[in-house]
Amino acid sequence: MKHVEIGSLQHAPGIIEKRAVASHPLMTSPPAQSGQSKWEALTAELLRPQWYWTLALLLAGFYVATSLYISSRRLFWADEIYTVLLSRQPDLRTLWNALADGVDQVPVLYVLLARIFDQLFNHSALGVRVPSVLALGIGLLVTFDIVRRLTDALGGLIAMAFLSTSFVVYYGYEARPYALFYMLAAFSLWIWIFTPDNVKSAAAFGVVFFAGEMMHYYFLLGLLPYAIMALAQRRIFHPKVVAATAGLIAALGVLYPQIASSRAKVRGGVIYSWTPPSIAKLEDVYLEFFPHIVLVLVILAAVWACFGSARERLVPAMTAGERVSWLFVTIPFAAYVLGRLVTNFFYHRYMMGVVLGIVVAVTCLYWRYFRQSFSFSLTIFILLGAMGAAHQFKTLRNIGHIYVAAVGDSQQNTRDMLALEDTLQLEGKRHFALSSHQLFLTSWFYTKDRERYEFISSEVSLHLDKYERMKLGSIAGIAANPAEFAVINPDKDLLDGLRRAGLHLKKRHSEPDVFYVE
Repeated sequence: MKHVEIGSLQHAPGIIEKRAVASHPLMTSPPAQSGQSKWEALTAELLRPQWYWTLALLLAGFYVATSLYISSRRLFWADEIYTVLLSRQPDLRTLWNALADGVDQVPVLYVLLARIFDQLFNHSALGVRVPSVLALGIGLLVTFDIVRRLTDALGGLIAMAFLSTSFVVYYGYEARPYALFYMLAAFSLWIWIFTPDNVKSAAAFGVVFFAGEMMHYYFLLGLLPYAIMALAQRRIFHPKVVAATAGLIAALGVLYPQIASSRAKVRGGVIYSWTPPSIAKLEDVYLEFFPHIVLVLVILAAVWACFGSARERLVPAMTAGERVSWLFVTIPFAAYVLGRLVTNFFYHRYMMGVVLGIVVAVTCLYWRYFRQSFSFSLTIFILLGAMGAAHQFKTLRNIGHIYVAAVGDSQQNTRDMLALEDTLQLEGKRHFALSSHQLFLTSWFYTKDRERYEFISSEVSLHLDKYERMKLGSIAGIAANPAEFAVINPDKDLLDGLRRAGLHLKKRHSEPDVFYVE
């Protein structure tokens, strides 16, 4: 049989479908045949419809269960503390006012959801993270179902395993909206591919985009792949795109006070960008989505080159579902433009939908070319699944030392600071001055004596002092009672300011660096 190009297959869909079904044992789950090995027959039996959903649920359940355990044991880091403090405001009016004042750049719907679960779980460390845990599990299952429908059961399982190697799993045990971002993006793709273009489907699509924008501002970029697809089909007023646009406009209208306040503070330098957009970051972002998989892909490529079959295959045409999934790779370009023109922020977690598109598109591409290679497909599923599970087990073994991008080992830093409190107090230090807002927030949150902590910075504003009893210190305050202050991890601006005030610092402790004022 000659190799057939994808474009030519569009004229013979019936032939393609029949041959595709007949070529893969998982499409119809036939009984064991004489040409099948016992291993293939057993695996095909396990992947019958009544079993493959069980396998998918077990895999998703593993990540839900482990993420719940991690969530219950992990200390909050600074961004999560913003979520916790906002969700625990005394009433909804105060909560809204805090968001409108730019305390945190997270839309209100996520904070309300975190507030509900925080109260349900009696203000435990687990409560505010439960929405993320559940969203991760649901996102895994929706991804499985999308790819299962586009390929077959094993393809769906490969997609789940592929997703488990991405950075999405990390956000399944963090009290921030990114796992929910991914889940809603998966819902949008499922509705786009598998529902008709009628009023009900369009309304559902619009609701998903309204909810997504109310979870995170960058969710609106997820409309780009669908808009491009509609334009390619010359359907300028595609009902789903129109409904999604209406949902986004409605959400932005609700969020306008918060958007306007944050925008004004960015322009005024009150809110600084720790991750401004750049071409270098745009080039790196695609690798950052899957930090644990590059080596596995290299190994798989070498294995296929050595042992893969050289026979020619009939290649099915790219489906509309795979095509729109590939268009998700355009989102980082749009995020870069948005960052340059409006927000001045560009970071990989603001583009969670890209991971969904890559997982679906790559898995479908693989299936079209290698669906007949059952053993290789099974090997990919096992290797990817093992890589994802191994990283999750590594996190379980090191819950107290989970690395936070741009921060480092936040939990250890917090424990080190809290461990020094008694020593500093015995040495006569009544006040602890910190210029790192990360260390200040975590130490202040977990200490038993919050009155001792003061935050001093010429660049960063916490925005929380209006709603929480936080002390904002000053160089003049240190100069008035230098013997009572310990300066913790001072930045260059604080050091220069103290020197200009005629004060001298003597290093007393390390990790964190503690200076006494003379």
